[in-house]
Amino acid sequence: MICEIRKYGDPALFLHAETVEKIGTAELDTLTNMWDTMIHNRCVGLSAPQIGVSKRLFIVNIGGVTIRGANPEVLKEGTLVEEMEGSPCIPGIQRPVRRPGKITCRYLDISGELIETELKGVAARAFLHEKDHHEGILFLDHLKPIQKRMILKSLEK
Repeated sequence: MICEIRKYGDPALFLHAETVEKIGTAELDTLTNMWDTMIHNRCVGLSAPQIGVSKRLFIVNIGGVTIRGANPEVLKEGTLVEEMEGSPCIPGIQRPVRRPGKITCRYLDISGELIETELKGVAARAFLHEKDHHEGILFLDHLKPIQKRMILKSLEK
């Protein structure tokens, strides 16, 4: 089912999402809805808070990497790289964001197995972007304060 993606200002985007103890039927249903929503909106990833579900569920589907899982963690970060980012929560806005170009990460996959892997490039960026959503952090929060204020002012119009 395609869900509505929450837009900037929606309280669901600013909450700390709940840790997922195990991936059961409800979590699999949410991940399926997230997948449908991500594909429909032509995104490279999606996090459950973006559809109003306050759980640490996420999807990454870019750069030859597809992950559907829960509780993303970063164990090690590489050198920072600045690349453009955007979010369907803030349509039409993209800005350069500094993030590690390579990470070692861990997450719970849909079979319940704890996976540890290394991600590079756009896959690492997408993983970090979706992980941020679980903390109520949007890509705008990585910008310089003046840049963020200007964007927020433009969103008010």
